Amino acid sequence: MTLTNLLPDGRYYVSLWMVAQVLVFGCCLPHRSRFWLRMLPASIFLFTVGRQLLLIQSFVISVPLFIRTLMGILAAILMLWTTTATPAQVLYASLWAMMTQQTLQNASSVLLNYLLGWGIVSRYGVYLLVWMVVTLPLTYWGLAKPLSQGNYHVGHRHLAIAAALFIEFELVQGVPDIKIGVDGTSGLGQNYQFVLMNGICLLVALYLAHTLFVKRQAEAELAVANALRRSQKERYEAAKRNVALINRRCHELKVQLADLERARTSGEQKQCLSRLSEAVQIYDSSLATGHDVLDMVLAEQSLSCREQGIRLHCVADGAQLQFMEEADLYTLCTGLLQQAAARAGKIADPE
Repeated sequence: MTLTNLLPDGRYYVSLWMVAQVLVFGCCLPHRSRFWLRMLPASIFLFTVGRQLLLIQSFVISVPLFIRTLMGILAAILMLWTTTATPAQVLYASLWAMMTQQTLQNASSVLLNYLLGWGIVSRYGVYLLVWMVVTLPLTYWGLAKPLSQGNYHVGHRHLAIAAALFIEFELVQGVPDIKIGVDGTSGLGQNYQFVLMNGICLLVALYLAHTLFVKRQAEAELAVANALRRSQKERYEAAKRNVALINRRCHELKVQLADLERARTSGEQKQCLSRLSEAVQIYDSSLATGHDVLDMVLAEQSLSCREQGIRLHCVADGAQLQFMEEADLYTLCTGLLQQAAARAGKIADPE
């Protein structure tokens, strides 16, 4: 039996396969409202266009890269319409869908060659349907679902690498003598095994690149978490020092009040009141820069500076710092004031 009557029938199944593969990866993305009502007409449109593109590839332009790039763009538009994913995410999912579908199709053709030689398969379409029923669930649970897990966001560099692998993948599909013959022979062509192995290797490379980028993002998130933990620890230590300083000052105020009660003469009373006034100045909250975070930083650091015998003066317009994030402003100002206080403490002459 020849394949002459089988290939035209197979185009419908290949189109259906591409749409199904797009659905496998699209279903793993976050859905819009009425996902399936959106997906049904979009899938029918993609199936119809895919069928026409396959006809063009067979009789007009035998360039798989051109045809399948158009299919990938249409698949990405379909995913954008049915999901809430970003353009980079849908393009990435479309590349995966196109490459896995073509690789599985190549593998099915290799198997089909042996089955035809043994006289087992009589209809190409039925064979493809069975192959799809077997491979689509495996693709969903073994590839599409794990790739979409987590909070990974596809970056421009990752997308560029995936696009480069896709281009190389589809260019190899155009190697001469790789298709099933239609001239009465059932051979696959001497280069077909190379094309299949090349596709598998590129899929492995794409998966490894995905793993590396996910690991890199996880390391960056871990570094941010560690930085936040260190920042929280530093804030706790600063608050602990401030509480201890306030408790010590309260004890000094109590002692000075007791001295004031025991003072006999007006001179002693004035002296006690002067020390009391100086001690109370540490709690003066008259600093108002126009930014609550900056006021809080100055209040915290003023306590530490007073403890070290450093007088802190500030002339600032905090309203000009509204463009900064509060956490960034707090970290920046705290670090600058701590460094300035440390350097001031090393000066031998206090004046």
